[in-house]
Formats: sequence, C-alpha cells, structure tokens
Amino acid sequence: MGRADSLTDGDPGGVTEVAVQFRRALREALQDDPEAFGLRDAALRSGERLVEALDGLRHRDPPMLRHLSASQPADDFVRRFVAEVGGDGRLVVDAVTRRAARQVAERLLAPDGPLADPTRPQRLTGELFCALYQLFFGKLVGEFIHVLIAENLKLAVPALVLLDPTDMVAGLVADQVVRILPNPCAHAAAQEPGRPPLVEAARELLTETVTQALGLDDTDLELAA
Repeated sequence: MGRADSLTDGDPGGVTEVAVQFRRALREALQDDPEAFGLRDAALRSGERLVEALDGLRHRDPPMLRHLSASQPADDFVRRFVAEVGGDGRLVVDAVTRRAARQVAERLLAPDGPLADPTRPQRLTGELFCALYQLFFGKLVGEFIHVLIAENLKLAVPALVLLDPTDMVAGLVADQVVRILPNPCAHAAAQEPGRPPLVEAARELLTETVTQALGLDDTDLELAA
C-alpha cells in the first residue's frame, strides 16, 4: 500500500489495511529474530505477573486492595496494578507492558467492573478473568505498534504511516489479536473431569498465547481483519 502521512476517521478501510500491514511486518521481524525488541520475553514475564494479579482479585480481601488512598482509591489501585504487572524496567517494551496493564486496570474500574468502587470490591469472575487475560495481550501488541508508528521505526518494510492521531491502528490491532488468542476458561473446561484451576489453565497457555499474539506460530491466521 502507499505511504500515508496521517489517518483519520474518514478512512476506516485504510486504517484496517495499515493495521494488517503492521501486524504482518512485526510478525516477520520476530520470526527473523524472536528476541527482537525484547518483546517476547517481556510479554511472557508480564503475562505471568498478570495471571498472579488477576488471580489475587478473585479471592477475598486481596492485598492489592488493602489500605488504598482514602481520597483517590481508584488512582491508587491503578498505580499498584500497573507496577505489579508492568514492573519497573526502563526499556521501551517495559513501558508498553505498563500501558497495556493500565488499560486492564481501567477496565476493572469501569462502572460495570468489579472495582467500580475499589473500597467495596466485588470478586473478579472467571469470565472477566479470561476476557482481561486476552485483552492484556491484545493491548500489549497494539501499544507496541503505537510506539512503532509514533517513533517512525521501520521493520522489514518502509514506514507505512507517520501519524495515527487517534490511536485507531493500535486499537484495531489489539482487537484483531484478541480474536485469535486462546481462552483460559475454554482450556480449563476442556480438561474435564480433571478440570484445573483457572489460574493454572492461564499459566499453561502463556507460551501459546504470546506465540499467537506475536505471530510466531508460522500462520497467517486472522491477519486480515
């Protein structure tokens, strides 16, 4: 496709094509060098921490919710969750994982979320656990694409776009990735009668999830929107 200086809401087809092109370029770069950008290792490490953090919220009186700021409990929770999942690394990929973690935290705090009032939390359901697990990895890839665009970094192809002012490409990439990821709830259910705990199912799927999210499974599955 041709190079574009900017993407706007008036060009949804162009946004879709750019999203597919970037996902394909990222996949090819990582297939050439799976250690490129440190993305795979960062995704695996943060994924492990995500599972622990979400599992903690499924139990009574989770430590992450203790002694929250009386004046700004939601902000306090976001800081804790992002630190827990994203870590304190200073590489670009570490910043990307923290941005993805923040979006998961904000979903937990949504009006219909279990932490709509962090001082009176509801337990995290298994269904939401699985949805947030998938959301995190989709957002992680989308946020990395956002960085590639913002910094005009070239992969195996010339720069495809210089400006994505509304993050449309990053959001669409995240949506595309989420659709292809394995679901821990389905994985756990498939193990009947010896059904493992949901957290164990999520851990078992981590490597497969990261592999599929980054396109390292050598398939073209769902590269088209």
